[in-house]
Amino acid sequence: MDKFGSAGAALARFAMRKPVTVCMIFLSLMVFGVISSRLLPLEKFPGIDIPEMIIQVPYPNSTPAETERMITRPVEEAVATMSGIKRMFANSFEDRAEIYIQFAWDENIKAKSIEAREKIDAIRHLLPDDVERILVFKFNTNDMPIFQLRVSSERDLSNAYDLLDRNLKRPIERVAGVSKVELYGVLKKEIVIRISPERIAALNVDVNRLSATLRNANFSMNAGHIYDLGQKISLMPQGDFRSLDDIRNLIIRNGVVLSDIAEVNYETPERNEGRHLDQTYAVGFNIYRESGSNLVEVSQRVMRVIDQAKTDPAFDGISLFVMDDTATSVTDSLSDLIAAGLLGAALSIAILFVFLRQLTTTLVVVLSVPFSICITLGMMYLFGYSLNILSLMGLMLAVGMLVDNAVVVTESIFQEKQSEADAVAATEKGVSKVSLAVIAGTTTTAIVFLPNIVGVKIDVTVFLEHVAIAICISLFASLLIAQTLIPLLASKIKPPKPRSNNTQSGQWLQRYRDILRWTMNKPGRASLIAVLILVSTAIPMQFVTQNGDGNNNDERIWLNYHMQTNYTLEEVEKTVTKMEEYLYANQERFHIKQVYTYFNPGFAVSGITLNDDLPIPVGELKEMIRDEMPQFVRARPSFQWDTGNGGGVKITLLGESSDRLLNLSEQIVPILANIDGLSDVRADTGAMREELQIRVDRDKAFQYGLNTSEIANIVSTALRGSNLRTFRHDPSGEIDIRLMYGRDLQSSLSKLKGLVLRRNGLQQVTLDQVADIQVTQQLSQIGRSYRQTALSIGANLDEGFTIEQARDQIQRTLDLIELPTGYRWTFDGSFQRQDEASAVMQMNMLLAICMIYVVMAALFESLLLPTAVITSLLFSFTGVFWAFFVTGTPMSVMGMIGMLILMGIVVNNGIVLVDRINQLINQGMSLFDAVIEGCSSRVRPILMTVATTVLGLVPLAMGATRIGGDGPPYSPMAIAIIGGLVFSTLTSLVLVPLAYVLLLKMRYRYTTLWRQCKGYIGKYVSA
Repeated sequence: MDKFGSAGAALARFAMRKPVTVCMIFLSLMVFGVISSRLLPLEKFPGIDIPEMIIQVPYPNSTPAETERMITRPVEEAVATMSGIKRMFANSFEDRAEIYIQFAWDENIKAKSIEAREKIDAIRHLLPDDVERILVFKFNTNDMPIFQLRVSSERDLSNAYDLLDRNLKRPIERVAGVSKVELYGVLKKEIVIRISPERIAALNVDVNRLSATLRNANFSMNAGHIYDLGQKISLMPQGDFRSLDDIRNLIIRNGVVLSDIAEVNYETPERNEGRHLDQTYAVGFNIYRESGSNLVEVSQRVMRVIDQAKTDPAFDGISLFVMDDTATSVTDSLSDLIAAGLLGAALSIAILFVFLRQLTTTLVVVLSVPFSICITLGMMYLFGYSLNILSLMGLMLAVGMLVDNAVVVTESIFQEKQSEADAVAATEKGVSKVSLAVIAGTTTTAIVFLPNIVGVKIDVTVFLEHVAIAICISLFASLLIAQTLIPLLASKIKPPKPRSNNTQSGQWLQRYRDILRWTMNKPGRASLIAVLILVSTAIPMQFVTQNGDGNNNDERIWLNYHMQTNYTLEEVEKTVTKMEEYLYANQERFHIKQVYTYFNPGFAVSGITLNDDLPIPVGELKEMIRDEMPQFVRARPSFQWDTGNGGGVKITLLGESSDRLLNLSEQIVPILANIDGLSDVRADTGAMREELQIRVDRDKAFQYGLNTSEIANIVSTALRGSNLRTFRHDPSGEIDIRLMYGRDLQSSLSKLKGLVLRRNGLQQVTLDQVADIQVTQQLSQIGRSYRQTALSIGANLDEGFTIEQARDQIQRTLDLIELPTGYRWTFDGSFQRQDEASAVMQMNMLLAICMIYVVMAALFESLLLPTAVITSLLFSFTGVFWAFFVTGTPMSVMGMIGMLILMGIVVNNGIVLVDRINQLINQGMSLFDAVIEGCSSRVRPILMTVATTVLGLVPLAMGATRIGGDGPPYSPMAIAIIGGLVFSTLTSLVLVPLAYVLLLKMRYRYTTLWRQCKGYIGKYVSA
């Protein structure tokens, strides 16, 4: 008996000697697991720091070209010196610069954000003086809103800020577990001081001095403290405005108060964005939860507040719609997973009963499932993990495997009981014979995840780590149960009566023995058949295509309007209304549930929520909408690129000149649009915008006693306004105060040209006297990637057109186009993600194979045994490709995850077979007899374990369950495991013993040859 067998027998002996102790231990663990299931935080994804960072530099009233030159490039050069950067790209807009940085997954993003701030501070003097702040954002999966609430009404909601803030936003903020509530789409009122240009010109009031006077007049400060009567008393001079009349009566100079030159009133700020829901104006809420809180419980509490608000008379005529409820998608996904797991467990129990034909034995074996799951939940709670869709996926994958060890141990015990009268001795002997096999099988199943945990980090491997934790803990828990609780219970029940060879199962066993004998007697022919089976893999590989992560969202499609220029909000809204009227006129035919639209000047996008269980493919539905779409003068609508989930493709043009890149894109887009399978091909240029450029003549300005800075400040105050200190004595809280000119000045170019800058005696100096004003066309944004000016061209894939096919077609097409010197193109988007994920997963699979071999070699102290067992992996891959070919499933990242898990499972069969053959050989049995008897005694538990694993995954393979409800489907992973496991089992039952026998023969021949060589050399030396 080896050391593993002795350890297994010792554990079984302890369990049988201390039955009450063992039962109480496992009962306590089960109770702790049930309690932990209520204490574990329920989340969509585990809390993971995303290795991405956004540096945002607000710089209003600029141009994209100026922003790129003065801000984007200096910041980009400064942060590019940080280590660990995988990719950096930037966008320059008229009001801000945004630099996106992607780091490697093993980088500390919190430390990197601090380093980025230090790098930017070092070049702060190179940035414009009027850059007020620099924002650095980092992300965690817990930072996502738990749901988005939309408010719509037939009545005007533009002035409903106080109602929504008081009756909805604040009550939601008070809900336990809510960290933040964002309200957008409606603006808080403000106090606006509107200057009359004529009056300030007549009274010769300087606008810059007026702004300074207003700032100095509204203050509240701490002036220190005094000591009196033994007390320390703080001094607080109060000079802040208490009412609008205080502002109106402010003395500007002798004989002039503010009301003489301006009007002071409450105003609602002009909208710069809008939202429509069901063709009505909508307001948005984002609700965030506290880290560590239970997602579903927080969501339910918030929903109770929303339901209560619906009954409030103040909300009559107002509709509240939850747009993206993360809790619902999580609960639906968890429910689907649990239902699939329960169905799989029921099927596994049924197949166990068919094999065992004894209810008590079946129940004993099945006990390992609930005990293992409860122990796993308890360990996850102790280790600080959460219950999310990834950990639950690991548990569901493990359900069918949790009975494997129990089946092997129980079968071994019952076989020993047939020849051993003493139940205790038979139990110890049965456990010892399979201890090494079950330990090796469990270890190899778990070891395949090690490369993903310690190897190269990408998003797939980081998330897979949480799947691995659940699988590994549950498998080792089942191993412990199989070595203790199962032998204890098996020793108390009678084994089922052995079946005669005349039964149907006995006949199948006899046929299996005949096949083994033929294989042993005809090793050449059997080897030829094995090689042909492996070669047949080339057939399905030609037809199985790669398709990224296989995530195509059928619940919502996005329509981008592609406004042709920077139209006003009102003009964009007219275009949106026209599109929505068309969609709702065909609502039933297009299977539309709801349309939500977001728009701002020069941009609009509509999210079309589709009905459940679409009767037609999404691609066909898009084609129907596209064919009958009305014509638009201001827009060129197309469906948004699906780059976020692998459904779209993107290439990036790189060079120095944005104008040259724009010209190149105009030539390339029509060429790519002619490729069959690509749709919605467009360049990501944004809308063109008209820019009013004011060029100040410095000489003329100097003659009138002005400088460019004063002129710019006056124009800025006239059009954009000047922010003053806030008004703090309004019942609704702090109110912004802005100094502005009249509305007529903001909507008339002629009045802007006549803006009075200064009065010199009787002469008025106007803007057109000291500046040249002209209108030019500019891009609304300029992109940079790989530290070069960049322009992206994207497209959506038609139904049945894969990323792999798109890559080949685009590559062949663009190879025929000669770009100017210094300009190039590169694959981006889904192409980049697929290449990275495929390369890492393939490397991890190779490392997993090596680790499986190392573990088996170390446990069995043999090189031949793992070499023979490892052959089952080859046949499992053949089964995977044939399964994908038959079911029409493309190879995706989920399929690769299935293959990774499969590698750890399939070797278990070979381990059980070869380990038993070794035991019989060591007992003195001949090689051929050991193969026949060893395989015959282990074929039944192997078929049982395979059947339970396969049936446990059938519901996932046949269902439409997706990760998180809207992510990639589970089916490719389940199909890969089922196809590979079934095919590998059918072949390895015969070919693994054959490989082991051939390796033993090879070793014998080489050993004999070596001995002969030593003998010849010895004779030669002695002679």
